[in-house]
Amino acid sequence: MGASKVKPDFECSVTASLLESGRVLASAGHAGAVIAGIGIAFARAPGVRMVFAASILCWLVECWLAVRVAIDASLFRDLALEPEDGGKKLDALLMGWGFGRNLKERSIADRSRGALALWRMQVAVLAIELTVVAAGVAVHVVEF
Repeated sequence: MGASKVKPDFECSVTASLLESGRVLASAGHAGAVIAGIGIAFARAPGVRMVFAASILCWLVECWLAVRVAIDASLFRDLALEPEDGGKKLDALLMGWGFGRNLKERSIADRSRGALALWRMQVAVLAIELTVVAAGVAVHVVEF
């Protein structure tokens, strides 16, 4: 059954539920950043510090994505309550606040795909961040 055959309120609720997992991803990113910060403080070699610093940069990107995903989760929760207009009221409100100009008309399915793409980016950046932290820890342990 394709997403287009699902009721819009159900699709919004499921999308919001999945996006809410972004909070757990953000927490994992924060833990990785703490480890990277400790690594920067205790690493002797400049190269190892650079590896940990790269992880901190990934964390900053992951934090930005986490904020965006959290906002989308909230908006999809609200859209689930009133999906009939397909988000046109939301677009009008956002445009009125200056958060978007000339937003093209999108269906709930289009909005879900866009939000889930953002969530997938958050997952990917977190994976990179934690991989880099693990590499930094491994190199630090070897050099120690």
